[in-house]
Amino acid sequence: MTEERTTSLSEAGERIDFLQIFWTYFKIGLFTLGGGFAMAAILRHELVLKRGWISDYEFMSEMSTATLIPGAVAVNMAYLQGRRLRGKRGAFTASLGVILPSFLIILLIALFALPYFQNPHVKAFLKGCSLAIAGQIAYAAFVFGRKYLNTLHNIIICVLGLVLLLVFKAHPVFAVVSAGVLGYFLCRHREKRAE
Repeated sequence: MTEERTTSLSEAGERIDFLQIFWTYFKIGLFTLGGGFAMAAILRHELVLKRGWISDYEFMSEMSTATLIPGAVAVNMAYLQGRRLRGKRGAFTASLGVILPSFLIILLIALFALPYFQNPHVKAFLKGCSLAIAGQIAYAAFVFGRKYLNTLHNIIICVLGLVLLLVFKAHPVFAVVSAGVLGYFLCRHREKRAE
C-alpha cells in the first residue's frame, strides 16, 4: 500500500514569511495546554489543514521523528517543521515561537499566581484542563492510529509496545526500542519492494 502524498507550500517552493512562522507557533504555544502530544492535533490543524504549509504525510513523518528524538516533542516538531519551511532560520523562528509563551507564562505564575493554586476554584479549573488534555492526547492517538495501523505488521508492532508497557511494566525507552527492532525486521522487505 503506497502512502498518499499531497503537495504542500514548502514542496511547491513558496516562501513563508518568518513573522508568519513565529506568530503561528507563538499562538499554538500560548493557547495549548499539555505539551507536545496535546499540541499534535492543533499543529496538524494549523499547518496542514488551515494553512497548507506542509502535507499530511510530512506532518506524520515529522511527528514520528519528533517523538523519537530526545527533548520536548513540541520543540522538536517546531524545529523540524520550521527547518522544512525556511531552513535553519525557520527552525530557530518556529522553536522560539513555541518556547516563548511557556517561558513567559511560567515567569508570570512564579511572580504572581503561585499563592492561588490552593484555591478550590483554581484546583477545579486545573482538573478540568487535565481532562481536556487527556482528550487531546486521545485524539492525537486516534489520528496516528488511523493513519498507521493499516497493516497487520503495524498492528503487531503497536500491540508489542503496549504489552511491554502495560503487562510487563517495561521502561518506555525499552518498549520503543523493542518495537523499533521488530518493525525493522517485519517491514524491511516491504520497504525494499516499494523502492
